Amino acid sequence: MDKTARQHAILRLVKRRPMRNQAQLVRELHSAGFEATQASVSRDVRELGVLKVNGRYVASDRLAPQVRPGRRDPADELITAVNPIGANLIVVRVEVGAASRVAVELDRRRDPDIAGTIAGDDTIFLAVRSRAAQGRVIERLPRPRAARGA
Repeated sequence: MDKTARQHAILRLVKRRPMRNQAQLVRELHSAGFEATQASVSRDVRELGVLKVNGRYVASDRLAPQVRPGRRDPADELITAVNPIGANLIVVRVEVGAASRVAVELDRRRDPDIAGTIAGDDTIFLAVRSRAAQGRVIERLPRPRAARGA
């Protein structure tokens, strides 16, 4: 069976029930008749944008709705806090497991005020070009989810 079919099977598995680790995914794929190793599953998970959130794998389309009129982007629902640090750094807190996804979205914007991003598991360091750039970037970031309604 080919890579595309295996990747579709991974998406079906993570949408159907909690998958706690890649070894479990490999076992389930073998049971479904797919050849898979931990290394191939690791690559598939990365390529598919499947994230580990709260100890289980989740298809990224389940984390936030797709962009539609009136919404900025999928990162909208994932940011939980935004804190300026010094003159050239912003620390962005996100849902556990979503930092890479949000950092990629920020990089795709090609914002001239952002020099670069570094993503961990639930934290992103945003390097900005100046104190003024820091303020502009914070204004353009989605409001943290915890602050909504306040």
